[in-house]
Amino acid sequence: MKTMKTKIWMMATLTLMVVACTEKPVSLDTPYIIEGELTGVRDGVSIRLSQMDGNVGTNLATDTIIGGKFRFEQQMQDPELNKLMLLVTDNDFPLLGKTIYVKPGARVKIKGNGNHIMTWKVESKVPEQRAYDELQAIPEYEAFQEVALERTKIMNELFAIDRKTEKERYREAYNRYAANGKQADSIQNIITGKQIEIMKRTKPSEPWLSELFDLARMSNAYSEYAFTEDAKALYQSLPEETKQSKQGLEVYANLYPPKQALNGDDFPDADFYDLNGNLHHIAEHKGKYILLDFWSSGCGPCITAFPVMKQLYEEYGDRLAIVSMSTDTERRWRKASAEHDITWSNWNELKGEGGIYTNYRISVTPYYVLINPEGKIEQQIEGFREEPFRALFSELFEN
Repeated sequence: MKTMKTKIWMMATLTLMVVACTEKPVSLDTPYIIEGELTGVRDGVSIRLSQMDGNVGTNLATDTIIGGKFRFEQQMQDPELNKLMLLVTDNDFPLLGKTIYVKPGARVKIKGNGNHIMTWKVESKVPEQRAYDELQAIPEYEAFQEVALERTKIMNELFAIDRKTEKERYREAYNRYAANGKQADSIQNIITGKQIEIMKRTKPSEPWLSELFDLARMSNAYSEYAFTEDAKALYQSLPEETKQSKQGLEVYANLYPPKQALNGDDFPDADFYDLNGNLHHIAEHKGKYILLDFWSSGCGPCITAFPVMKQLYEEYGDRLAIVSMSTDTERRWRKASAEHDITWSNWNELKGEGGIYTNYRISVTPYYVLINPEGKIEQQIEGFREEPFRALFSELFEN
């Protein structure tokens, strides 16, 4: 015979089940709310909320911290874009951000003390946030943020020094900057090692796959990366369905890249698409010099270079083909293309930082590859500096 307590428990459980089954789904228009309660942060500090699309962030809103509090209330435009970043651009804060995952109707509370934004605590019921926080529960992040703050201060000091008249002062500051970088790398290696151990015992999630992609990208960019074999083991543990996802394929392309394209080699080719969906190949420009421009809308120097490339295209277009290859998501690429005057070939392989990107072991953008009319790779250039860039083509076409 069931006791009265048992009957009451069963009735309560049944009621909860009925409520759960009849609960209406939250509309996409229902805003999420992010509220901060901080101590040890002075009034007037500006905090920015950005929406992440791939590796590119778009500013959504800005608030000012007063009495330790800030608040954001936003509607989601796309349920797939649920990864946000909190950023503070202030001399008292390191140049780092706090990752936040949201969903329509989510209420997220941020609590923290001081300027260590990466380790502010998040109270949230969003599953991705819980998975992310589990991967970030590493004590060494505190020391990493201290080193990052010192790095910001040294950078500001370097910018303020006149390199021509204060050579000794600049050299001393630069040496401190280099030593700081080595210290940061050392702490980062400890963090990465501990993060890998957490990943081994936790289930794959969006944050888990994002961390794996970061490992894969480092493995591709640096031939002697210490965690390459760990990253490969984590990838091999994934179910086949996840391996075949866009994120899984991007990880694979970086972990198992094709033969590196070196100067003097024939250029690698692939399927690329323009904004109208038309298929293209680099080979269609063979017979001219070809400049490949790997870019992203979140890369300031990439955008700075566009006016220079436009001038080069207008001046040498009969002998030079310029092909800008976006690594953005299709959505972000289309938006960025509408904002910039790209009159030359503007293509996307739609594989992010997978695909042909991995042939060149690219670690930063912009990245340029110059191919000669015979189809051989002639030069590879990391980063953009206007004068050397112009001089290269002046020498090529005018001498």
